[in-house]
Amino acid sequence: MFDLIYKKRLRDDVETWVEKGWLTSDGAAHILASTATEDGRSKVPMMLGGIGVLCIALALAAFIAANWGAIPRNVKLIGIVFCVLGSHGLAAWSSASGRKGLADLATAFATLVFVGALALVGQIFHLPTNWPGGAFLVCLGALAAAWIAGSRTSLIVAAVAAISWQIGRSDIGAAPLLESLIGLALLLAILLHPVVHPNRLCRWAATSLLLITFGRWLADTGETLQGGDAILFAMVGTGFAGLAASLVQLGQIGELLVKWSDYYPQRSHGRWLLASCLQDVGVALLCGLLVFVLLFHSEFDPARLQAPLTTAPVALTIGLAVVMSAAGFLLSFKTGKARVLFAAVLLALLAVLIPLISPNIILVAALNIAALVAISLMGTLHNNSFWTLCGYAGLAAAVLWLLDVTVGSLLGQSVFFLIAGVVLLGLAFAVTRMLRRRTPQQSTAQEARS
Repeated sequence: MFDLIYKKRLRDDVETWVEKGWLTSDGAAHILASTATEDGRSKVPMMLGGIGVLCIALALAAFIAANWGAIPRNVKLIGIVFCVLGSHGLAAWSSASGRKGLADLATAFATLVFVGALALVGQIFHLPTNWPGGAFLVCLGALAAAWIAGSRTSLIVAAVAAISWQIGRSDIGAAPLLESLIGLALLLAILLHPVVHPNRLCRWAATSLLLITFGRWLADTGETLQGGDAILFAMVGTGFAGLAASLVQLGQIGELLVKWSDYYPQRSHGRWLLASCLQDVGVALLCGLLVFVLLFHSEFDPARLQAPLTTAPVALTIGLAVVMSAAGFLLSFKTGKARVLFAAVLLALLAVLIPLISPNIILVAALNIAALVAISLMGTLHNNSFWTLCGYAGLAAAVLWLLDVTVGSLLGQSVFFLIAGVVLLGLAFAVTRMLRRRTPQQSTAQEARS
Protein backbone atom coordinates (compact mmCIF):
# COMPACT_ATOMS: atom_id res chain seq x y z
CA MET A 1 0.00 0.00 0.00
CA PHE A 2 2.75 2.46 0.94
CA ASP A 3 4.68 1.61 -2.25
CA LEU A 4 1.64 2.68 -4.30
CA ILE A 5 1.38 5.94 -2.32
CA TYR A 6 5.10 6.58 -2.88
CA LYS A 7 4.84 5.96 -6.63
CA LYS A 8 1.83 8.25 -6.98
CA ARG A 9 3.58 11.02 -5.06
CA LEU A 10 6.73 10.48 -7.13
CA ARG A 11 4.79 10.93 -10.37
CA ASP A 12 3.32 14.20 -9.08
CA ASP A 13 6.72 15.43 -7.87
CA VAL A 14 8.46 14.52 -11.13
CA GLU A 15 5.87 16.49 -13.09
CA THR A 16 6.44 19.52 -10.85
CA TRP A 17 10.24 19.21 -11.15
CA VAL A 18 10.02 19.09 -14.94
CA GLU A 19 7.81 22.21 -15.00
CA LYS A 20 10.33 24.09 -12.82
CA GLY A 21 13.26 22.99 -14.96
CA TRP A 22 14.94 20.98 -12.21
CA LEU A 23 14.64 17.74 -14.19
CA THR A 24 14.68 16.95 -17.90
CA SER A 25 11.88 15.06 -19.58
CA ASP A 26 14.20 12.17 -20.45
CA GLY A 27 15.37 11.93 -16.85
CA ALA A 28 11.78 11.91 -15.61
CA ALA A 29 10.90 9.15 -18.08
CA HIS A 30 13.83 7.02 -16.87
CA ILE A 31 12.85 7.53 -13.20
CA LEU A 32 9.23 6.57 -13.80
CA ALA A 33 10.24 3.59 -15.95
CA SER A 34 12.55 2.25 -13.24
CA THR A 35 9.85 2.48 -10.58
CA ALA A 36 7.23 0.94 -12.87
CA THR A 37 9.28 -2.24 -13.28
CA GLU A 38 9.69 -2.68 -9.50
CA ASP A 39 6.29 -4.28 -9.00
CA GLY A 40 7.39 -7.26 -6.93
CA ARG A 41 7.56 -9.77 -9.79
CA SER A 42 11.30 -10.23 -9.35
CA LYS A 43 10.68 -11.49 -5.80
CA VAL A 44 8.21 -14.20 -6.85
CA PRO A 45 10.87 -16.87 -7.65
CA MET A 46 12.54 -16.40 -4.26
CA MET A 47 9.18 -16.59 -2.49
CA LEU A 48 8.23 -19.80 -4.31
CA GLY A 49 11.71 -21.21 -3.75
CA GLY A 50 11.49 -20.49 -0.02
CA ILE A 51 8.16 -22.29 0.23
CA GLY A 52 9.62 -25.18 -1.76
CA VAL A 53 12.63 -25.47 0.55
CA LEU A 54 10.33 -25.55 3.57
CA CYS A 55 8.20 -28.28 1.97
CA ILE A 56 11.26 -30.41 1.15
CA ALA A 57 12.59 -30.06 4.71
CA LEU A 58 9.18 -31.09 6.10
CA ALA A 59 9.03 -34.01 3.67
CA LEU A 60 12.45 -35.21 4.82
CA ALA A 61 11.43 -34.99 8.49
CA ALA A 62 8.15 -36.81 7.80
CA PHE A 63 9.97 -39.58 5.88
CA ILE A 64 12.41 -40.16 8.75
CA ALA A 65 9.57 -40.13 11.28
CA ALA A 66 7.55 -42.65 9.21
CA ASN A 67 10.52 -45.03 9.00
CA TRP A 68 11.93 -44.32 12.46
CA GLY A 69 12.25 -47.92 13.54
CA ALA A 70 13.55 -49.23 10.22
CA ILE A 71 16.44 -46.75 9.87
CA PRO A 72 19.54 -47.61 11.94
CA ARG A 73 20.85 -44.99 14.37
CA ASN A 74 24.16 -44.51 12.52
CA VAL A 75 22.36 -44.08 9.21
CA LYS A 76 20.21 -41.35 10.74
CA LEU A 77 23.22 -39.46 12.06
CA ILE A 78 25.21 -39.85 8.83
CA GLY A 79 22.21 -38.71 6.79
CA ILE A 80 21.77 -35.62 8.92
CA VAL A 81 25.45 -34.69 8.62
CA PHE A 82 25.42 -35.34 4.87
CA CYS A 83 22.34 -33.11 4.35
CA VAL A 84 23.79 -30.25 6.38
CA LEU A 85 27.24 -30.39 4.77
CA GLY A 86 25.84 -30.95 1.30
CA SER A 87 23.48 -27.99 1.59
CA HIS A 88 26.24 -25.70 2.82
CA GLY A 89 28.49 -26.94 0.02
CA LEU A 90 25.79 -26.11 -2.53
CA ALA A 91 25.39 -22.69 -0.90
CA ALA A 92 29.15 -22.04 -1.14
CA TRP A 93 29.24 -23.07 -4.82
CA SER A 94 26.19 -20.93 -5.62
CA SER A 95 27.68 -17.92 -3.86
CA ALA A 96 30.97 -18.31 -5.72
CA SER A 97 29.02 -18.53 -9.00
CA GLY A 98 27.12 -15.33 -8.24
CA ARG A 99 23.78 -17.05 -7.56
CA LYS A 100 22.99 -15.29 -4.30
CA GLY A 101 19.35 -16.34 -4.23
CA LEU A 102 20.16 -20.04 -4.64
CA ALA A 103 22.88 -19.73 -1.99
CA ASP A 104 20.40 -18.27 0.48
CA LEU A 105 17.89 -21.04 -0.23
CA ALA A 106 20.53 -23.75 0.22
CA THR A 107 21.66 -22.21 3.52
CA ALA A 108 18.05 -21.98 4.65
CA PHE A 109 17.56 -25.69 3.88
CA ALA A 110 20.69 -26.56 5.86
CA THR A 111 19.40 -24.48 8.79
CA LEU A 112 16.02 -26.21 8.73
CA VAL A 113 17.72 -29.62 8.60
CA PHE A 114 19.86 -28.58 11.58
CA VAL A 115 16.72 -27.60 13.51
CA GLY A 116 15.12 -30.96 12.80
CA ALA A 117 18.37 -32.76 13.58
CA LEU A 118 18.40 -31.44 17.14
CA ALA A 119 15.01 -33.00 17.81
CA LEU A 120 15.99 -36.26 16.08
CA VAL A 121 19.26 -36.56 18.00
CA GLY A 122 17.36 -35.97 21.24
CA GLN A 123 15.02 -38.85 20.41
CA ILE A 124 17.85 -41.12 19.25
CA PHE A 125 19.71 -40.80 22.55
CA HIS A 126 16.56 -40.38 24.72
CA LEU A 127 17.62 -36.97 26.00
CA PRO A 128 15.24 -35.12 28.37
CA THR A 129 13.02 -32.43 26.85
CA ASN A 130 14.47 -28.94 27.21
CA TRP A 131 12.76 -26.49 24.87
CA PRO A 132 14.71 -23.37 25.95
CA GLY A 133 18.00 -25.25 25.56
CA GLY A 134 16.96 -26.52 22.14
CA ALA A 135 15.90 -23.03 21.06
CA PHE A 136 19.27 -21.70 22.22
CA LEU A 137 21.16 -24.29 20.15
CA VAL A 138 18.96 -23.57 17.13
CA CYS A 139 19.70 -19.86 17.54
CA LEU A 140 23.46 -20.44 17.67
CA GLY A 141 23.43 -22.69 14.60
CA ALA A 142 21.18 -20.36 12.60
CA LEU A 143 23.29 -17.34 13.62
CA ALA A 144 26.45 -19.08 12.44
CA ALA A 145 24.85 -19.83 9.06
CA ALA A 146 23.43 -16.30 8.81
CA TRP A 147 26.77 -14.57 9.42
CA ILE A 148 29.05 -16.98 7.54
CA ALA A 149 26.84 -17.25 4.46
CA GLY A 150 25.01 -13.92 4.75
CA SER A 151 21.70 -15.80 4.78
CA ARG A 152 18.62 -13.73 5.51
CA THR A 153 16.39 -16.77 6.00
CA SER A 154 18.73 -18.23 8.61
CA LEU A 155 18.70 -14.90 10.44
CA ILE A 156 14.91 -15.03 10.68
CA VAL A 157 15.14 -18.58 12.09
CA ALA A 158 17.72 -17.34 14.61
CA ALA A 159 15.46 -14.45 15.66
CA VAL A 160 12.46 -16.74 16.18
CA ALA A 161 14.61 -19.16 18.20
CA ALA A 162 16.02 -16.30 20.28
CA ILE A 163 12.50 -15.06 21.03
CA SER A 164 11.47 -18.58 22.12
CA TRP A 165 14.54 -18.81 24.35
CA GLN A 166 13.88 -15.41 25.92
CA ILE A 167 10.30 -16.35 26.77
CA GLY A 168 11.05 -19.75 28.28
CA ARG A 169 14.64 -19.54 29.54
CA SER A 170 13.70 -19.30 33.26
CA ASP A 171 10.87 -18.36 35.59
CA ILE A 172 9.78 -14.73 35.54
CA GLY A 173 11.61 -12.82 38.24
CA ALA A 174 14.55 -15.23 38.46
CA ALA A 175 16.91 -13.97 35.80
CA PRO A 176 20.54 -14.99 36.34
CA LEU A 177 23.11 -12.45 35.23
CA LEU A 178 24.68 -14.89 32.76
CA GLU A 179 21.37 -15.46 30.98
CA SER A 180 20.80 -11.71 30.72
CA LEU A 181 24.25 -11.19 29.21
CA ILE A 182 23.71 -14.05 26.77
CA GLY A 183 20.37 -12.53 25.73
CA LEU A 184 22.05 -9.16 25.16
CA ALA A 185 24.77 -10.80 23.03
CA LEU A 186 22.17 -12.62 20.90
CA LEU A 187 20.24 -9.37 20.46
CA LEU A 188 23.32 -7.49 19.26
CA ALA A 189 24.32 -10.29 16.86
CA ILE A 190 20.83 -10.36 15.33
CA LEU A 191 20.42 -6.56 15.20
CA LEU A 192 23.74 -6.07 13.41
CA HIS A 193 22.98 -8.61 10.67
CA PRO A 194 20.43 -6.47 8.74
CA VAL A 195 22.93 -3.61 8.95
CA VAL A 196 25.49 -5.66 7.02
CA HIS A 197 22.95 -7.62 4.92
CA PRO A 198 19.89 -5.35 4.51
CA ASN A 199 16.53 -7.10 4.37
CA ARG A 200 13.08 -5.95 5.44
CA LEU A 201 11.99 -9.18 7.12
CA CYS A 202 15.30 -9.40 8.97
CA ARG A 203 14.88 -5.86 10.27
CA TRP A 204 11.40 -6.61 11.58
CA ALA A 205 12.54 -9.90 13.11
CA ALA A 206 15.44 -8.16 14.88
CA THR A 207 13.13 -5.37 16.08
CA SER A 208 10.68 -7.95 17.45
CA LEU A 209 13.50 -9.57 19.39
CA LEU A 210 14.46 -6.16 20.79
CA LEU A 211 10.95 -5.60 22.11
CA ILE A 212 10.71 -9.12 23.55
CA THR A 213 14.11 -8.82 25.24
CA PHE A 214 13.20 -5.49 26.82
CA GLY A 215 9.79 -6.82 27.85
CA ARG A 216 11.45 -9.78 29.56
CA TRP A 217 13.74 -7.38 31.43
CA LEU A 218 10.71 -5.39 32.57
CA ALA A 219 8.86 -8.55 33.63
CA ASP A 220 11.81 -9.85 35.66
CA THR A 221 12.26 -6.49 37.36
CA GLY A 222 8.55 -6.02 38.03
CA GLU A 223 8.26 -9.46 39.62
CA THR A 224 10.92 -8.58 42.18
CA LEU A 225 8.95 -5.46 43.24
CA GLN A 226 5.80 -7.50 43.97
CA GLY A 227 3.59 -4.44 43.68
CA GLY A 228 0.62 -5.92 41.82
CA ASP A 229 -0.99 -4.83 38.56
CA ALA A 230 -0.60 -1.11 39.26
CA ILE A 231 3.18 -1.39 39.42
CA LEU A 232 3.21 -3.58 36.30
CA PHE A 233 1.07 -1.11 34.33
CA ALA A 234 3.35 1.74 35.37
CA MET A 235 6.51 -0.14 34.43
CA VAL A 236 5.16 -1.25 31.05
CA GLY A 237 3.93 2.22 30.18
CA THR A 238 6.97 4.18 31.30
CA GLY A 239 9.58 1.62 30.24
CA PHE A 240 8.27 1.13 26.71
CA ALA A 241 7.64 4.87 26.39
CA GLY A 242 11.29 5.56 27.13
CA LEU A 243 12.36 2.85 24.68
CA ALA A 244 10.00 4.11 21.96
CA ALA A 245 11.14 7.72 22.40
CA SER A 246 14.76 6.62 22.12
CA LEU A 247 14.07 4.61 18.95
CA VAL A 248 12.30 7.52 17.26
CA GLN A 249 15.08 9.98 18.08
CA LEU A 250 17.97 7.65 17.24
CA GLY A 251 17.56 7.89 13.46
CA GLN A 252 17.00 11.65 13.52
CA ILE A 253 20.10 12.26 15.64
CA GLY A 254 22.09 10.09 13.21
CA GLU A 255 20.89 12.24 10.31
CA LEU A 256 21.81 15.44 12.15
CA LEU A 257 25.27 14.12 12.96
CA VAL A 258 25.79 13.32 9.29
CA LYS A 259 24.54 16.79 8.39
CA TRP A 260 27.20 18.45 10.54
CA SER A 261 29.99 16.11 9.40
CA ASP A 262 31.88 15.69 6.12
CA TYR A 263 30.69 12.13 5.50
CA TYR A 264 27.43 11.56 3.63
CA PRO A 265 26.48 7.87 3.50
CA GLN A 266 23.92 6.54 1.06
CA ARG A 267 20.37 6.28 2.38
CA SER A 268 20.23 2.68 1.18
CA HIS A 269 22.88 1.58 3.68
CA GLY A 270 21.70 -1.04 6.14
CA ARG A 271 22.14 1.15 9.22
CA TRP A 272 19.85 3.84 7.85
CA LEU A 273 17.22 1.31 6.84
CA LEU A 274 17.34 -0.25 10.31
CA ALA A 275 17.12 3.18 11.95
CA SER A 276 14.05 3.97 9.83
CA CYS A 277 12.45 0.66 10.86
CA LEU A 278 13.15 1.41 14.53
CA GLN A 279 11.63 4.86 14.12
CA ASP A 280 8.41 3.39 12.69
CA VAL A 281 8.18 0.93 15.58
CA GLY A 282 8.85 3.72 18.08
CA VAL A 283 6.10 5.95 16.66
CA ALA A 284 3.58 3.08 16.67
CA LEU A 285 4.54 2.24 20.27
CA LEU A 286 4.18 5.85 21.43
CA CYS A 287 0.72 6.18 19.89
CA GLY A 288 -0.38 2.87 21.39
CA LEU A 289 0.94 3.83 24.82
CA LEU A 290 -0.86 7.18 24.76
CA VAL A 291 -4.14 5.36 24.19
CA PHE A 292 -3.15 2.78 26.82
CA VAL A 293 -2.66 5.52 29.42
CA LEU A 294 -6.12 6.93 28.70
CA LEU A 295 -7.83 3.55 28.95
CA PHE A 296 -6.08 2.47 32.16
CA HIS A 297 -5.55 5.80 33.92
CA SER A 298 -7.60 4.55 36.87
CA GLU A 299 -4.99 1.86 37.54
CA PHE A 300 -2.33 4.47 38.26
CA ASP A 301 -1.86 5.66 41.84
CA PRO A 302 0.75 8.44 42.10
CA ALA A 303 1.07 7.87 45.85
CA ARG A 304 2.83 4.54 45.35
CA LEU A 305 3.98 4.45 41.75
CA GLN A 306 7.24 6.38 42.00
CA ALA A 307 9.10 3.10 42.64
CA PRO A 308 9.00 1.98 38.97
CA LEU A 309 10.84 5.15 37.94
CA THR A 310 13.86 4.07 39.96
CA THR A 311 14.11 0.58 38.43
CA ALA A 312 16.96 -0.06 36.01
CA PRO A 313 15.01 -0.62 32.74
CA VAL A 314 12.70 2.38 33.26
CA ALA A 315 15.36 4.79 34.55
CA LEU A 316 17.78 3.80 31.78
CA THR A 317 15.35 4.21 28.88
CA ILE A 318 13.72 7.41 30.14
CA GLY A 319 17.10 8.92 30.96
CA LEU A 320 18.39 7.98 27.51
CA ALA A 321 15.30 9.48 25.85
CA VAL A 322 15.68 12.78 27.75
CA VAL A 323 19.40 13.01 26.96
CA MET A 324 18.71 12.30 23.29
CA SER A 325 16.01 15.00 23.25
CA ALA A 326 18.44 17.55 24.67
CA ALA A 327 21.13 16.56 22.18
CA GLY A 328 18.60 16.64 19.35
CA PHE A 329 17.45 20.18 20.15
CA LEU A 330 21.07 21.33 20.21
CA LEU A 331 21.87 19.69 16.87
CA SER A 332 18.68 20.89 15.16
CA PHE A 333 18.76 24.58 16.03
CA LYS A 334 18.58 25.39 12.28
CA THR A 335 16.35 22.49 11.21
CA GLY A 336 12.64 23.07 11.77
CA LYS A 337 11.38 19.60 10.91
CA ALA A 338 13.83 17.96 13.30
CA ARG A 339 12.78 20.28 16.13
CA VAL A 340 9.16 19.28 15.58
CA LEU A 341 10.14 15.61 15.88
CA PHE A 342 12.01 16.08 19.17
CA ALA A 343 9.24 18.28 20.56
CA ALA A 344 6.53 15.75 19.65
CA VAL A 345 8.48 12.87 21.18
CA LEU A 346 9.18 14.83 24.36
CA LEU A 347 5.51 15.79 24.66
CA ALA A 348 4.43 12.15 24.17
CA LEU A 349 6.90 11.00 26.82
CA LEU A 350 5.56 13.60 29.25
CA ALA A 351 1.98 12.54 28.51
CA VAL A 352 2.78 8.93 29.40
CA LEU A 353 4.62 9.92 32.59
CA ILE A 354 2.08 12.45 33.88
CA PRO A 355 -0.22 9.83 35.57
CA LEU A 356 2.68 9.01 37.88
CA ILE A 357 2.74 12.62 39.01
CA SER A 358 -0.87 13.82 38.93
CA PRO A 359 -4.16 11.85 38.89
CA ASN A 360 -6.01 14.74 37.20
CA ILE A 361 -7.73 13.06 34.26
CA ILE A 362 -8.35 16.39 32.50
CA LEU A 363 -4.63 17.10 32.45
CA VAL A 364 -3.86 13.53 31.35
CA ALA A 365 -6.39 13.63 28.50
CA ALA A 366 -5.28 17.07 27.32
CA LEU A 367 -1.60 16.09 27.18
CA ASN A 368 -2.35 12.79 25.44
CA ILE A 369 -4.52 14.37 22.74
CA ALA A 370 -1.97 17.16 22.25
CA ALA A 371 0.80 14.55 21.88
CA LEU A 372 -1.20 12.58 19.30
CA VAL A 373 -1.87 15.76 17.32
CA ALA A 374 1.85 16.56 17.48
CA ILE A 375 2.74 13.08 16.17
CA SER A 376 0.29 13.53 13.29
CA LEU A 377 1.88 16.89 12.49
CA MET A 378 5.33 15.31 12.73
CA GLY A 379 4.36 12.64 10.19
CA THR A 380 2.94 15.24 7.82
CA LEU A 381 6.05 17.45 7.96
CA HIS A 382 8.34 14.46 7.41
CA ASN A 383 6.17 13.09 4.57
CA ASN A 384 5.86 9.80 6.46
CA SER A 385 2.46 8.23 5.82
CA PHE A 386 2.94 5.57 8.50
CA TRP A 387 3.63 8.12 11.23
CA THR A 388 0.63 10.18 10.20
CA LEU A 389 -1.57 7.09 10.12
CA CYS A 390 -0.45 6.08 13.63
CA GLY A 391 -1.15 9.59 14.92
CA TYR A 392 -4.61 9.66 13.32
CA ALA A 393 -5.47 6.18 14.63
CA GLY A 394 -4.42 7.09 18.17
CA LEU A 395 -6.25 10.42 17.97
CA ALA A 396 -9.43 8.68 16.79
CA ALA A 397 -9.24 6.21 19.69
CA ALA A 398 -8.60 9.04 22.18
CA VAL A 399 -11.52 11.12 20.85
CA LEU A 400 -13.87 8.12 21.03
CA TRP A 401 -12.78 7.48 24.62
CA LEU A 402 -13.27 11.13 25.51
CA LEU A 403 -16.67 11.12 23.86
CA ASP A 404 -17.70 8.00 25.79
CA VAL A 405 -16.67 9.23 29.24
CA THR A 406 -17.70 12.88 28.99
CA VAL A 407 -20.72 13.14 26.70
CA GLY A 408 -23.97 11.21 27.12
CA SER A 409 -26.69 12.91 25.03
CA LEU A 410 -26.96 13.68 21.33
CA LEU A 411 -27.05 17.39 22.12
CA GLY A 412 -23.84 17.02 24.13
CA GLN A 413 -22.24 15.15 21.26
CA SER A 414 -23.15 17.90 18.81
CA VAL A 415 -21.61 20.51 21.11
CA PHE A 416 -18.50 18.36 21.52
CA PHE A 417 -17.96 17.95 17.78
CA LEU A 418 -18.73 21.62 17.14
CA ILE A 419 -16.06 22.73 19.61
CA ALA A 420 -13.57 20.18 18.25
CA GLY A 421 -14.21 21.31 14.68
CA VAL A 422 -13.80 24.99 15.53
CA VAL A 423 -10.54 24.31 17.37
CA LEU A 424 -9.11 22.26 14.50
CA LEU A 425 -10.15 24.86 11.90
CA GLY A 426 -8.53 27.56 13.99
CA LEU A 427 -5.35 25.51 14.23
CA ALA A 428 -5.34 24.96 10.47
CA PHE A 429 -5.82 28.72 9.88
CA ALA A 430 -2.95 29.56 12.24
CA VAL A 431 -0.61 27.09 10.56
CA THR A 432 -1.55 28.45 7.12
CA ARG A 433 -0.79 32.01 8.21
CA MET A 434 2.52 30.91 9.67
CA LEU A 435 3.54 29.14 6.47
CA ARG A 436 2.55 32.10 4.28
CA ARG A 437 4.94 34.38 6.18
CA ARG A 438 7.87 32.37 4.80
CA THR A 439 9.17 33.49 1.42
CA PRO A 440 9.87 30.89 -1.30
CA GLN A 441 13.62 31.39 -0.82
CA GLN A 442 13.30 30.69 2.91
CA SER A 443 11.22 27.60 2.25
CA THR A 444 13.78 26.24 -0.23
CA ALA A 445 16.67 26.90 2.13
CA GLN A 446 14.77 25.33 5.02
CA GLU A 447 14.03 22.18 2.98
CA ALA A 448 17.67 21.94 1.90
CA ARG A 449 18.83 22.12 5.53
CA SER A 450 16.22 19.50 6.54
